[in-house]
Amino acid sequence: MLGIMELVEDKNNNNFNIKKYSDRTIYFSYSNYTEPIVFHQDTISTFTVLKPESITINDLHNYILSVNLLLIGTGKKNIILSQELIKHMHRLNKGLEFMNTESACKTHNLLLSEKRSFVSILYP
Repeated sequence: MLGIMELVEDKNNNNFNIKKYSDRTIYFSYSNYTEPIVFHQDTISTFTVLKPESITINDLHNYILSVNLLLIGTGKKNIILSQELIKHMHRLNKGLEFMNTESACKTHNLLLSEKRSFVSILYP
């Protein structure tokens, strides 16, 4: 017989926790986003690269130096990032995770609750 694990909602009242991802919209407590966003150093701003597969290391330069991990939510489907970007992140000894945005939103909240050093780029 398999054990059942119950998940307990994180009671951490952080404004940067994602409340919901639905209909290509990312919902936070006080704002909603339908365009790509970047979460970095307790701020959220628009990310100007319109497609995740177009991200280059130059697009990330201002974000990755101060963190250990880059999380990218690629939209409804998981999109493989460029091999050049993957190799460059490896050379920098920085973590790189990319997945569909629904999974990335959950991972974002987990990283926040663990007070990890990370940047999230999320495509709705």
